[in-house]
Amino acid sequence: MMKRRDSIKTMILGSIGASMTLKSCITSEDKIVLDQVWKYSYGRTQDELKWDYKVLTGKFFSETELLTIEKIANIILPPNNYGSIKDAGVVELFEIIAKDFSTPAHNEYGEKVLRRGLIVFNELSNALYNKDIIECSEKEIKSIFDDIAFNDNEDDHLQEAIRLFAVYRGMVLTGYFTSEIGIKDLGYKGNTPNVWDGVPEEILKDYSVSYDQEWISRCVDQSKRNDIAEWDEDGNLLT
Repeated sequence: MMKRRDSIKTMILGSIGASMTLKSCITSEDKIVLDQVWKYSYGRTQDELKWDYKVLTGKFFSETELLTIEKIANIILPPNNYGSIKDAGVVELFEIIAKDFSTPAHNEYGEKVLRRGLIVFNELSNALYNKDIIECSEKEIKSIFDDIAFNDNEDDHLQEAIRLFAVYRGMVLTGYFTSEIGIKDLGYKGNTPNVWDGVPEEILKDYSVSYDQEWISRCVDQSKRNDIAEWDEDGNLLT
């Protein structure tokens, strides 16, 4: 199954394939990617193609900002047996949303909310420890977040930080629990076929019936569940 972010990336890249091939130079790296995603192409207008390419190739957060987001995300949702924030691609989700929503139509969400969050968190960190979040220990970061993790804190000076932390927490959890490892963590099985071994023995006894052992060995053999049944000309089951 294609991973969630892989499918998003292939749709975006596939949509710009024809435009790039016909109108501009493409690097060897571009060609490799385009060759891989060509079959996932979909209809887009020229303006949409330009926007997709801008989002795909642009960069919003600096490396320091991305590392800070990763550090914050790992405090909100620490690694577990299923994987980590890095495995789930949570930081990449922040980057995609920041680029995609950095428009007047979205009230410059990337700048005014996501980047603003980093600024506010660093201001709190510097006020307490005279250093940015990225330089703080896990214990120090937790002490900062303890004051802004709940809406019942009525400190007027912390209201913006409380709102921004709620955004970050929501995005971290959304990014993680919509990833492959997050879905496994939830234990979600989806449309997974179960294994049927026939009517339970206690039910058969209640009705004083039983299976014919020859037929049960043919029809309820889970080692052959993917085999296609074959019949002879007289209608007798062969497999």
